[in-house]
Amino acid sequence: MGRSGSLDEADIGSECIATGDHACVWLFGEALREWNAVGRRNDENSRRAATRMRAYFERFAAMGSRAFPEEHFKTLGRFRAAGGNEYLILEFKAYQFRIYGIERRYRGSRAFLGLACDPAKQDNKADRKIIKRAANAADNIGTES
Repeated sequence: MGRSGSLDEADIGSECIATGDHACVWLFGEALREWNAVGRRNDENSRRAATRMRAYFERFAAMGSRAFPEEHFKTLGRFRAAGGNEYLILEFKAYQFRIYGIERRYRGSRAFLGLACDPAKQDNKADRKIIKRAANAADNIGTES
């Protein structure tokens, strides 16, 4: 557990994927596991998704959300976590691969925290169960570790 009683990267695994003038992009737990898995797959869709998503993370780190059309980075709305807190859930999209998370300060810097993933999205509507997992995970990440 982190100092605040929240989970931190030592508890669930995390990695800073991109750092720039605007923000850092961190992936935690499920999102990090799926990100690593898509990078190891050899099928064309996985390779394209991994390449495109890495470019999106770097662009977000450099310029923030204003650098994206809605089909690549989307605000999904506010969702309540089991602990009662509400979070504005954001979605990165590349082909059928989706990362859900929040934007807030983490480790002293603005950051996107990727908290949940849908590695094989089949339709355009986001899965509310996965969005809820992202909100619940946000409750478990401290702001400073």
